[in-house]
Amino acid sequence: MKRIIYLITVLVFLFCSAGCSQQDNAPEKTPDAPSSAPSVTSSEADDGNSKTDESNATIVGSLPEDIREDRCELYLQVLEDLWNVDSGLNNGIKQLGIDLSNLSHLNNAEKEKVMKDFSDKHGLPYLRGTWEELCEQGYIDKENLVWEDGLFFSIETIEDAAWNLYDIKPGEQPPELTAFNAHKWRSGLGAYFFGQCSAQKNADGRWAYTVGQEAIS
Repeated sequence: MKRIIYLITVLVFLFCSAGCSQQDNAPEKTPDAPSSAPSVTSSEADDGNSKTDESNATIVGSLPEDIREDRCELYLQVLEDLWNVDSGLNNGIKQLGIDLSNLSHLNNAEKEKVMKDFSDKHGLPYLRGTWEELCEQGYIDKENLVWEDGLFFSIETIEDAAWNLYDIKPGEQPPELTAFNAHKWRSGLGAYFFGQCSAQKNADGRWAYTVGQEAIS
């Protein structure tokens, strides 16, 4: 009888020990993280108030160049004055060639406007390019130095122009000035040249220019 009681006691002890061991080894439960937690990008983590707006940067970079009407009017007048001198060179032409690539006083949009307005005024299509480029494209006969049905115009800035200015008093703004050469060409024996031209912007906002020298061939 004592043996039976001893065996029962041992079995009870072993059963209790096993239950306690399972409770000790059970993993500790942690509260679930909220599923709605916001994700943070690296740029926002650096500064919660700053965001890179790439679309806005693209818009700024693609803005067209400003067109300054006063400058366009100046060079449109120069082309018109060249058109009117030695008008016999204009006879029978069907197209214009215009080179403003060395005219630093205008931006690209302004150059396009001047060329288009001039060609529209005379009802003739225009070709953009240097004299050499128009030769290479077959418009100008380089060997015989003639453009049978076209007239070539060019204007270029004189970058190293020297100015004799009056003494500017304190507080006075210096005048806006520029210098250029302008050329009209039909052939080796048919051309007109405006040299050492100088232009100044007047108080009314308009430009006026003078021709330093003229030449004809």
